[in-house]
Amino acid sequence: MKLRVRYRNGLVFLLLVVGFSAAPNSAFSNGAPGAKPPDVSQEQIVKLLSTPLPAKIKAQETPAFYRPDSLYQYIDGGADVYLLYDFRVLLHQNFKSGAAELTADVYDMGRPEDAFGIYAAERSARYKFVPIGIEGYRSKGILNFVQDRYYVKLAGMNGNADTLLDSFARMVSQRIGGKRTAPTLLTKLPTAKRVPHSEQYVRKDPLGHPFLAPAYLVTYAWGTQEGKLVITVAADSAAAKARLDQLAKHFRETGECKAAADLGEGGIRAKNSFEGGVIARTQGRYLIALVNPPENGAEILKATAQGLL
Repeated sequence: MKLRVRYRNGLVFLLLVVGFSAAPNSAFSNGAPGAKPPDVSQEQIVKLLSTPLPAKIKAQETPAFYRPDSLYQYIDGGADVYLLYDFRVLLHQNFKSGAAELTADVYDMGRPEDAFGIYAAERSARYKFVPIGIEGYRSKGILNFVQDRYYVKLAGMNGNADTLLDSFARMVSQRIGGKRTAPTLLTKLPTAKRVPHSEQYVRKDPLGHPFLAPAYLVTYAWGTQEGKLVITVAADSAAAKARLDQLAKHFRETGECKAAADLGEGGIRAKNSFEGGVIARTQGRYLIALVNPPENGAEILKATAQGLL
């Protein structure tokens, strides 16, 4: 079984993530990244998988490392998505315990926000989530989680591999240490009516608009209606206002946009035929937008702004 990530037409295909694709015969991937002397990041990441290991798990080879210039060798052309989130280094290593074969891929993304961003880009709300790290999910033969600056992807086959994934993941999580909390900004947003596991950190073109990047996106549900709260992070209040002006200009050119002083700083109400309705305002360095807002959208916008003070 070769554990890889494939990309086609911009879509991510995670082999074995939800058991939809058949696998080749061996769980061992023998990619050969360029040999370079260890760096600080590499030395830190090695400690996460060093001995002692649980349940008589033994490493089958020395670790393989992939960096920004060689990552494409391992994930078949999908490296661009990881590079967008400032990927630093990947440790890939294979292990065995009796008949069970395990593969560990640990991505050092440099910053917790970027680790969460790439993790969220690859997860689906339909997965079975587990309390490991900040958030994790598993399926038969798969356990992935995010914690601190690391995105950890574990896979196994044969024997009791599915059981071993739990103990192995908890060992790695313990060694990463630190706080097991989501990016700070996400903890400041309203929790009522939030759709579980819908949080994202987007580095490119949030909602299709380059000027909104980077941004945090969270889905909320009010009965059968869903909306998306978008928080874009600018350098300062002037830059946030400039983003709001660009958003207003976009809607004036494609639909309609009106000033809405009742919403707060620079408030606007806008809509067009293909994006629907949007209300937005600024709060310091942040632009806050609520897409497809409910009737009490103004209250939600104000509560969000208050939380960001």
